[in-house]
Amino acid sequence: MQPFAWNDFYTSTKNRPPWPRLVRAVELLKCGGEALDLGCGAGRDTRYLLASGFRVTAVDQESVSLELLADLPPDRLHRVQSPFEDFQFGYYDLINAHFALPFIGREQFPLVFARLKDALKPGAIFVGQFFGRNDSWNTPETHMTFFTRQQALVYLDGLELLEFEEEDQDGPTAVGKPKHWHVYHIIARKA
Repeated sequence: MQPFAWNDFYTSTKNRPPWPRLVRAVELLKCGGEALDLGCGAGRDTRYLLASGFRVTAVDQESVSLELLADLPPDRLHRVQSPFEDFQFGYYDLINAHFALPFIGREQFPLVFARLKDALKPGAIFVGQFFGRNDSWNTPETHMTFFTRQQALVYLDGLELLEFEEEDQDGPTAVGKPKHWHVYHIIARKA
């Protein structure tokens, strides 16, 4: 069962500004370089990264998502249709995974996140979220991944935590449906 319809999500988010934590992560780097937008969705963050001088690899398993990026400069954008579990990581100065990683199945999560950490160049920044156990999408039939605070911190071991904020409250989804969010917001740097 999907938490929401992807097409509705793309329509609701296409013209939104980039996530504020991504903006902070870019400011912390102080330069462009190679960026990975993992779970690029409708492209809100991909567009910002391109405008900030990055060469961007935008990954999503949904073809519709990548079609929404067709108007962007192909010389600085590489679009990849792939589940995260099958994606062949390169090496990046910044990896952005806003609200994307929880969609990795819990059996595959450890390997995929280890590959993500290995793909960070020295000094590179990861920005994204893990979902917590209290999240309303954490149901017995889900294949998504949810963590306790301690489990989340274990996965981030070896990275310098620049921000680690826990949110555990009700709020709307991107398409306006009510939901209880339990989220760990992360900005971390590889030594």
